[in-house]
Amino acid sequence: AGDRGTATAGDHGTATAGYGGTATAGDHGTATAGYGGTATAGDHGTATAGDRGTATAGDGGTIVVKWFVRGRPRIAIGYVGEDGIEPNVAYRLSNGKMERA
Repeated sequence: AGDRGTATAGDHGTATAGYGGTATAGDHGTATAGYGGTATAGDHGTATAGDRGTATAGDGGTIVVKWFVRGRPRIAIGYVGEDGIEPNVAYRLSNGKMERA
């Protein structure tokens, strides 16, 4: 989906939304949203959000958030069930660290 659009995919699917958009994928799926977007994936899925975005994943999922430091891209990765990352909770970055949104 384009800017501020919404993309939805079922289990094992891929949903991608642009700037400010919302991407949702089912279990084992991949949801990717751009700058300021919202990405949500089900159990064992991967949710990736751009700078100032939020990402949520279910049990066994992976959360990825990209941000920039002095113009260079950085990526933070959180694994649901490790280091306090909980399933079905939205996370964002604050000073390069994952926090509940």
